[in-house]
Amino acid sequence: MTKCRCLLLVCCLSLLSILVSAEGLVDPTRPQHGSNKMQTEDQNKELALSAIFITANNKQAIINGNSYTEGQRVLAYKVVSISPNTVELSGPQGKQSLFINNKNIKKDAENGF
Repeated sequence: MTKCRCLLLVCCLSLLSILVSAEGLVDPTRPQHGSNKMQTEDQNKELALSAIFITANNKQAIINGNSYTEGQRVLAYKVVSISPNTVELSGPQGKQSLFINNKNIKKDAENGF
């Protein structure tokens, strides 16, 4: 009977020590306290428009390497409209327009381009 009590006592103490040591562990999936800091960093991040695709049924813009349609969110901004050369965004700093970079396109001045 005393062996059984000793074994039970050892098991309880072992379980208690495991619980006490687990209190110091940090959950890596838990959001950090500085989540507001991450939002302000997202707001300051530069947006780069690299392509616009418009079909009869769909409008897509490639911003920072990801595809977005009207109404979706890009960091702290909402895509308001997509036109052939421009994407209009609305965000914390107000409205912003992104333009396609045409610097690498050679234009033929004789044909009115």
